Amino acid sequence: MTSQRFDIYRLIHKGLRSYLTDTLLTIGKMDPHSEADLHAGLTRLRGLLQFCQHHLEHENTFIHPAMEKVLPGCADAMYDHHQHHEAMIADLRDAADQLQATPASQRDTLTAALYRSLAVFVADNLAHMHEEETRNNAILWRGYSDDEIRAIEHAIVSSLSPEKNAEVMQWMLPAMNHQERHEFLSGMRREAPQGVFAGVLEIARQTLANAEWNKLQFALAC
Repeated sequence: MTSQRFDIYRLIHKGLRSYLTDTLLTIGKMDPHSEADLHAGLTRLRGLLQFCQHHLEHENTFIHPAMEKVLPGCADAMYDHHQHHEAMIADLRDAADQLQATPASQRDTLTAALYRSLAVFVADNLAHMHEEETRNNAILWRGYSDDEIRAIEHAIVSSLSPEKNAEVMQWMLPAMNHQERHEFLSGMRREAPQGVFAGVLEIARQTLANAEWNKLQFALAC
């Protein structure tokens, strides 16, 4: 039996899938005639788009060059697809700005169009993440040990501001299953400064359902 290799995409992509689909639901339910609802929905959307932009930049900066060292030219399609996503992000930002600037009585059509465009963006991201988790991982596993891939992940995490890291944790922790969450936090407790671990544990307390939080507390205490 082949031992399971370290998957640099697995946990962050769980968080990103959650952020994408939750935001799609939020925009689908948004009442464009309510200023408060519109503001909340578009704020969520803009946060997602910024998150996606940073995610693309991290992969372009840290993962794709590592792939290129294994197989020159293999990341060309990834760069091209990321440029396509950047164009979609720009279009969604423009659509959100246009919707916000439109009188409430005229927002229905623009809201429906924004929802459809976001759905296409979500679908394209879901398909793209599958390709990264299969094709890209195969290239990384061919050229690097698990410890070397973990070092790439560490470089990405180290580049994040505390605020950005907290946003990542808010989406990633609830999207993990219990075993993943326990392993992740146990490793952080061993390796990260106590203050950093305490901050992430507090995010877990705030974002997990009571049953999940209690199960995690019990596992970490053992």
